[in-house]
Amino acid sequence: MVDALHEAHRILVARGFFVDARPDSRVSARVRAASARGRVIGTIGTQRRTKTDDQLSDKAVREVLRRKLFRSRRRGRLWHAIPFEDSAELNDYLTDHLRFSRRVEWLAPAKQRRTPLFVERAIRFEILVNQVGSERRGRRNAK
Repeated sequence: MVDALHEAHRILVARGFFVDARPDSRVSARVRAASARGRVIGTIGTQRRTKTDDQLSDKAVREVLRRKLFRSRRRGRLWHAIPFEDSAELNDYLTDHLRFSRRVEWLAPAKQRRTPLFVERAIRFEILVNQVGSERRGRRNAK
């Protein structure tokens, strides 16, 4: 990811914006009953390999900020809800998913799991501003 961020820095205009947005494995996804704002009735964790990939991506962003290639304008987390008709459809989705663990940790008994179900997953974002660094000034002066 560091290489991708370096390439973004290279092709963006001075003070251009770059938005880094990706699923946030720091928090479990929440399963909600009946609506996207309904009661939380379960959670879904992230697979271990995916957590490692996310930690490396976090490190890459910290590295380009440390090198002052970008400046952070804003960062945060937003939640994205995915609807499912019932737990069978949700289980089918989890069977093929590469990020989520394969099962829901239910917090409510089956009789309290009203449908439809909504999986609310966290998305981390950071708005980065391309900095005009010494490497760009050096290239300009060399011409």
